[in-house]
Amino acid sequence: MELAIARATHRKIAYVTPGCFDKGGISRYSRYQISALRNLFGAESVRAYSLLGADSSAFEEPFAVTWAGGRLSRATKMRLIARVAADVATWQPDVIHSAHINMSAMTHTLAKMVRARSVLNVYGLEVWSAPRKDAQWGLSHSDAVISDCHYTARHISDERMRMRPMTVIWDCVDTRRFFPAPTLEDTLAKYGIPDPATGINLLSLGRMTKDSAHKGYERLLEVFARVASKLPKLRLVFGGRGDMIASLRERAAALHLADRVHFLGSIDESDLANVYRTAHIFSLVSDRGHGRGEGIPLTPLEAAACGVPLLVGNHDGSQEAVVEGDNGFICDPFDLSAHADRITRLVSDTELRGRMARRAHQRITEHFTFERFTSEHAALYEQLQNGVAVAH
Repeated sequence: MELAIARATHRKIAYVTPGCFDKGGISRYSRYQISALRNLFGAESVRAYSLLGADSSAFEEPFAVTWAGGRLSRATKMRLIARVAADVATWQPDVIHSAHINMSAMTHTLAKMVRARSVLNVYGLEVWSAPRKDAQWGLSHSDAVISDCHYTARHISDERMRMRPMTVIWDCVDTRRFFPAPTLEDTLAKYGIPDPATGINLLSLGRMTKDSAHKGYERLLEVFARVASKLPKLRLVFGGRGDMIASLRERAAALHLADRVHFLGSIDESDLANVYRTAHIFSLVSDRGHGRGEGIPLTPLEAAACGVPLLVGNHDGSQEAVVEGDNGFICDPFDLSAHADRITRLVSDTELRGRMARRAHQRITEHFTFERFTSEHAALYEQLQNGVAVAH
């Protein structure tokens, strides 16, 4: 019903994002959001502008945009602003949607110039790491703000960064791709993953770069070292590429665990679901601070959709995907003893692990589907069109 109503309005949306080609969380959220808006209003009614273009580490499958820049530079930013401003002046969109707070002042100003409405996405790190003054202004004045989790929305309200209503729309998972299924031997061989039939695989996956250290890779290795001797069938598996891998390898060797810590490197998008399916437990226990942290990371959601119990932290929105003791556990990032205890329980109790695996998948299909994501955008845009204060 929402699809038919939305298309009938003939909304025109200019969508501006820092990127939708790399495999980071904002790009994934942008791709889902652009796709949802195109489903609702028609592909011809949504023009997408990406500051960053595709490179060698981009998604393997193509994604259509109206304009894309190249590498991050002042010149690329100026080209983006010029192109968006020109298109807004001639095309006269009804809504200008910014996928990042640092673009919000520009998009809100352009929206007011053509009497359009402005929408802004917020996630986490960028709102608790001293946003620029123009970004704070854009956050405060945008007609609608979408947070990907309640955790971030509460922080914005608590810090009085925005006094107007906000909407929380959780990230989503393509459940046509991510679902429980048998492990493929080809995937094990391609990435050197230990056979899950011969032991227990503890997986963490994401950008393994120093600016992503908040994701807890170093802490997870230390936790693994604490339990490794009493859990001989447990293996630690890191998926992803980045400049932290060398130091993690060195630390694993120093702990005499090199043969039980596995590094998969970059994962092809087409293999991602199969890699999750090789895991018995997924861990991403992030911390939060100035210059570090996130909203609700997508990797735990994808892992859960594939039937993997979760270990997440209480410093970000990932805790909103977990019902404690039901489909996983929530840990303080710095309580390594608690983290080790939860891993030990999951490894030692096959029945608990199996029940949590089933419940992990069920929670995703109930609350984190693309269909739900799309319908919530339809509701927000309808409220925006009717001039209603947007919040839920």
